[in-house]
Amino acid sequence: MNKNCRVGAKLHRLDLLIAYYLRSRDADLIPPAQMRMLEFIGGHGGCTQADVAGEMHVSPASVAQSIKRMEAAGYIRRDAMQGNLRAKSLHITELGTEAAANCRSVFDELEALMFAGFSDEERSETSLLLSRLIENLESGDTGSMTNRELSELVKQQ
Repeated sequence: MNKNCRVGAKLHRLDLLIAYYLRSRDADLIPPAQMRMLEFIGGHGGCTQADVAGEMHVSPASVAQSIKRMEAAGYIRRDAMQGNLRAKSLHITELGTEAAANCRSVFDELEALMFAGFSDEERSETSLLLSRLIENLESGDTGSMTNRELSELVKQQ
């Protein structure tokens, strides 16, 4: 196989370049998973941790850890729910809205930079091809895993 056609090496380099871009762009950037949680909570004010876990396809325990960190950082607040004082509803704060918007902006800039000079058709084709690569590698075990679960599995090996 021609060394210039090694897709795995190119994907690895792309991953490294994305990580470098994100770290160099904003030192205070929140993790992407927190951004997605904040966006969900912002759009579903009053939701529960179980709602967030269901939306993110992660365990309630991992959501609880993230919620605790985001509350400590001032990104969300928890309020007692009416009729069930043990249950808590989640609400995004102004600081959380700003943090999520900043992170979304950086990711949008990154995607625009990566696809500079691509037509809409090429962009769609790239997405399709990447999806096919992922489908080809997913086994019965990993196909139903979230990215977080897959990341944990990789760390265990």
